[in-house]
Amino acid sequence: MHRIGRFGRALATGVALAASALASGAQAQDYPYKPIRVVVPSSPGGSPDTLARLIAVPLGEELGQPLVVDTVPGAAGIIGTDKVAKAPADGYTLLYGFNQIATMNPSLYKKLPYQPERDLMPLGLTLNLSYMWIANLDFPPTSIGELVRLNRARPGSVNYASTGPGSAAHLGGVLLERMTQTQMTHVPYRSNTNPDLLAGIVQLKLDPVAASIGLARSGKVKVLAVSSPRRLAVLPDVPTVAESVPGYEMTGWQGFWAPVGTPPAIARRLNE
Repeated sequence: MHRIGRFGRALATGVALAASALASGAQAQDYPYKPIRVVVPSSPGGSPDTLARLIAVPLGEELGQPLVVDTVPGAAGIIGTDKVAKAPADGYTLLYGFNQIATMNPSLYKKLPYQPERDLMPLGLTLNLSYMWIANLDFPPTSIGELVRLNRARPGSVNYASTGPGSAAHLGGVLLERMTQTQMTHVPYRSNTNPDLLAGIVQLKLDPVAASIGLARSGKVKVLAVSSPRRLAVLPDVPTVAESVPGYEMTGWQGFWAPVGTPPAIARRLNE
C-alpha cells in the first residue's frame, strides 16, 4: 500500500483534510463530476464500514462530490472486492478494504475471482490497527489465562463470533486455539456481531480496537486482552495476549483501492 496520504488525514481529522492536490491532466481537473461509490466488503456496522463512513464525509467535502458507502458483505470480503475489481476504472467505484482481501484470501481460496496485484490499484493506507478480545459481561473469564483454562476444562463450550470463515477474527481464534492446544466453537456471521455478543448468544470475539473501544469504555463489554505485541496507549491497563500466550500477535490495516487501469491523475487527486 502507498503511504498514508489524504485518506489517513481524513481519518485523523474527521472534519477536514489538508489542501487538495492540484493534479495535472484534463481527467483529474474534471474529476469528480458525480458521486463516488465506496464499496465496503463487510457487514454494516463493522469496523471497515464505520471507518469508511468517518472518512467519506470530509473527503467528499474536499472533492466536491459525496462518497456513498455501500456495504457488500459475504465470503470473507470476496463478493464486494470482486465487484470493484470488475468495475470501470474511472474513479467512481472505490474499495475500502482490509488486509484480509489482499494478504489472506489469496492463500485461503484457490478459486479467488480477483487477484489483488492484477486487478486492484492501491490508493492509500488509512490506518494500522490492533485487535482486542472482548467478551459479554456475564462471561466468567476476565483474562486470556482464565479463558485458556476454561477451554481446557470444557473444550468447545466457548462460542466466539467472526465476520466469516477466513476473516481476521476467525484466524485470530484459530491461532489462539493452536498456540494453547485448546478448542472453541467458531460462529461465523454475515452481519454485525455486536447484538448477539451483548445478548450473550456468543460470548467472545476478536474485534479491531477502533471499532469496539466505545463499547469497552461504556462498560457494555469487557476486554480480556489486546492482540498487539505491546500494550496500547489508549488501553494502558489492558494486557496483551502475549503476556499469557507468548508469541501471540494479530494486527491488520485498512485502506482504499481502485480498479487497475484507473488513470494516475485520478489516483493522485484522491490520495495527495
